[in-house]
Amino acid sequence: MFHQMSRFVSRFRDLEQQEFSQSIEEERQWRILKEKLASPQIVEQLESYQRKCIAVMSLYAQAGASFLASNLAYAWSGKGIPVTLCELPKVTSYYYFALDFERRARQQVRDSPTSLLLMQNNHLRIQIESPARLQQESSQTDTANWLLRICKDSPIVVIDVSSYWNDAHSKQIFEHADEIWVVFDADLARLTRLFLAEPAPAWWKTERRKIKMIANKWNSQLSRTSIMKKVEGTLSLWDQQPGATQVTNMIPLMNGEKTAMASAKANLFLEIFPEEEIEFQSLIHAYKGRML
Repeated sequence: MFHQMSRFVSRFRDLEQQEFSQSIEEERQWRILKEKLASPQIVEQLESYQRKCIAVMSLYAQAGASFLASNLAYAWSGKGIPVTLCELPKVTSYYYFALDFERRARQQVRDSPTSLLLMQNNHLRIQIESPARLQQESSQTDTANWLLRICKDSPIVVIDVSSYWNDAHSKQIFEHADEIWVVFDADLARLTRLFLAEPAPAWWKTERRKIKMIANKWNSQLSRTSIMKKVEGTLSLWDQQPGATQVTNMIPLMNGEKTAMASAKANLFLEIFPEEEIEFQSLIHAYKGRML
């Protein structure tokens, strides 16, 4: 037995020392095999992305919908997940000015029906309607077709509705979106005035299951149980049953100097302060072990 094992090891060492070369045909077949082996992994990766369309809106101006929508899209795309960020069709783009589009455009715009800004290793697509293009176009936009086209580009689509929640396009977007993020801030007087003075919009009732209430610029004092009960009581003024609306997420007030610096440099907040991403984690979904 020992001699047989010794001969086997010796033969193995001899073969190991010999040079092995493939023919052209063998190399071609090996390359095809490697491509086939790689294909299922790609399919599996694509299937692991849960397709989702999220409409982010502010109950009133400056509550923070654009801030949350843009930075969440940036955070998602930083994990290698393709994300499209866009605004309402036929609305002068906030991101055109906020991100200094003309300066970035020389390197990052591709041929597209709308102007396109690529960020985060091209995983984040920000669709921008420039003011000049809006002046040239006067045709009515079919919102359903527009939304279908947008959703083909990326598994995650974030639509920044801002405070235009009464716009006709917004109502159609809410109907087709998977989630509606309703953002309000710490100005409780303005929040109360809105819910007392304005009637409940139709989508508040018809799309109720999609709505997530997000308290932005929040702090520990406002998070106290007694305060949150008052806030949720105000939110329930649009409901038939008291206490029916609950706050699902609370985002803290970001450092004022940092937000001002990012704005002055025409950058997203997380572009220059990636360490602050932890403050947005409560809004990032987990799916099949991946962050979505």
